Amino acid sequence: MKITAIKAQVKNENRVSIFVDGKYSVSLTLDQLLGQKLKKDDEIDDARIKELKKLSDEGKLKARATEWLMNRPHSVREFRDYMFKKRAEKELTEAWIEEFTDKKLLNEEHFARWFAENRARKKKSNREISAELASKGISREVASTVLTELREEKTEEESLAELVQKLRKRTRYQDEQKLKTYLVSKGFRYDDIKHALEESEAKSDLNPI
Repeated sequence: MKITAIKAQVKNENRVSIFVDGKYSVSLTLDQLLGQKLKKDDEIDDARIKELKKLSDEGKLKARATEWLMNRPHSVREFRDYMFKKRAEKELTEAWIEEFTDKKLLNEEHFARWFAENRARKKKSNREISAELASKGISREVASTVLTELREEKTEEESLAELVQKLRKRTRYQDEQKLKTYLVSKGFRYDDIKHALEESEAKSDLNPI
């Protein structure tokens, strides 16, 4: 048997269709094609075609897995569960975990922070969040670090809110721009200042003097 044509796919420019003896046989990504060093008029047998079909399936699964990972942060345990449901070989799963971790598509701390912030907005306690993180495969060390950081940030936000309420009572800081300038000089971030001022304004509307 012989490869009679290698054609770029219309709907996916990153994949090519390989024809053997004039009939479609298998599709590969461009990287896979180069890696396999395939070209037109190469002789090929059934065993080789079987290898290429397996490689093709892996390429399609990798594309789906990458899209899944980019949808939102995920833990390594979630990724293993995803690959298990896709009936992927364990060796392939572990290899991709290493690769996706290197590419920052898998990041335990990033996931833990995203998850904890989400749960905190739903008024979950730190104990509840910690337990849920553990169920997602996050270590105690990572969970503790993330929850401590969130607690410190919350404390800073509360301190800023109190400071804004206090300063707004002073004639000098009735001018909002002067108040913002002062708070920036004290090291507070502009976005946090803006949020604190909006919160303060809302409270003033609810509780007019």
